[in-house]
Amino acid sequence: MNPSGGLFWHLHAWRHQAQWTATCADIAQWLGQMPPSKDTHSELVIVGASAGWMMPSSWLQGFQTVTTFDLDRWAAPLFRLRHGAALRASNTALQCNTADALTDLDAVLQAHPRALVLFDNVLGQLRFHTPSVDEASRRIDTITARMHGRRWGSVHDAFSGRTQRRAGSASAPIMQRSVQAPAPTSAASQPAQSATRPVELGRFSRQLHAQGEWLDHLTDHVFPAGTPVHHIAWPFSPGYCHWLQAGWISP
Repeated sequence: MNPSGGLFWHLHAWRHQAQWTATCADIAQWLGQMPPSKDTHSELVIVGASAGWMMPSSWLQGFQTVTTFDLDRWAAPLFRLRHGAALRASNTALQCNTADALTDLDAVLQAHPRALVLFDNVLGQLRFHTPSVDEASRRIDTITARMHGRRWGSVHDAFSGRTQRRAGSASAPIMQRSVQAPAPTSAASQPAQSATRPVELGRFSRQLHAQGEWLDHLTDHVFPAGTPVHHIAWPFSPGYCHWLQAGWISP
């Protein structure tokens, strides 16, 4: 079974839409802050589009062309089912591809040289699709380096883990913002901290009542230093939450 897609994922997303309302609203707010340019309303390429469960059709309607890529064979028909009617109403051309855009990233970028590229909850899943953590980290670094000089954005898992909700507590913290810090120049210069509880997670932990060790999705240096980063709580299922990070990068 695909650990980050497939029919079970789509059934899970369909069943939990009501519980994800606040997360989707946060993502919609972030999507609306994409960097402006003369090509802003021209073409969008979505890598890892799935069915577009957590993005609004109204945002997609702002583009003349939307092109999606996802390995999951269910992604393309479900994306068309969810967003196709709205995109037809706005005369937005939609092309859905069942393909590995990450492996063929150079070809995708060459075919869409002026497009805004969105990595949609895909970079944080690479640790499940590579033989080792080190290889996953190297692959993420290679992908982000290849995006140099392009307008692009990513929303992805940073950490995920168990939570304990208390009666009367908020179901999720509100979206928070920070600025991406520079990467440490060496292991010795990196501040001592828990690998599963970075300082930034502390604010979420108090509101989510985080339990045990959280899984590191290896995306802590996806964004260049100085990038405005949005931190979004995603109550994936009862008692389990993902911490999403989202950011836009301009050339």
